Amino acid sequence: MSEPTPPKIALLLMAAGSSSRLGQPKQLIKITKQGKHPQSLLHRQIMLMDNMCLAFNAKAYCVLGFQSKIMTEHLTSCSTVQPFTLIDHDNWQQGLSSSIAKGVSVLIDEKDQNFSAVLIFFVDQWQLTVEHLTKLIAQWQQAPERIHLACCGEHFSPPAIFPQNFFTELKTLSGDDGAKIVIKNNSRQVNSITMPSAFVDLDTPEQLEGFINETNDK
Repeated sequence: MSEPTPPKIALLLMAAGSSSRLGQPKQLIKITKQGKHPQSLLHRQIMLMDNMCLAFNAKAYCVLGFQSKIMTEHLTSCSTVQPFTLIDHDNWQQGLSSSIAKGVSVLIDEKDQNFSAVLIFFVDQWQLTVEHLTKLIAQWQQAPERIHLACCGEHFSPPAIFPQNFFTELKTLSGDDGAKIVIKNNSRQVNSITMPSAFVDLDTPEQLEGFINETNDK
């Protein structure tokens, strides 16, 4: 008897913002590592999803907004094994929450996929690895009815996995607080996993300087 197919999960990369505090599109900032070709943050995260799709019953999506045409053209140079779907969010200026809502609305409309959950993460979480996301998915598989997300001390952050029964709440999000309200309203259904790397992002010129110094040294 063949083994049952594992629950299907959508990987949703948030890459729609204009990086106003940074002063330049963070999506296109290059990572330079010794012995490897420079790679944009956007390309890096797409490749991360590609690896996850190969390892799990997953499908990859990326929400674009700011300069979406430029971002799309940039991604044509990305070689991936698994296809990924670009979601163009015309109203990206309305904030992160609206971008999440847009992405989840697309997942809901793809009825033939029947996703059991969505894993949401950000384009500037440049220290996340396949191992981090694999660990989070493994925890979700043990308790598939609960929300699973990263934590560091008392702070919480994506990557976060939301089961299908939270899709309607995510679809109605608005503003710029991400999915915080969904997590707050369902705090008794949240499991966290310690993941300091999830809290390393790229929002300010000072963080960019540290990012350049660290990646150039590796």
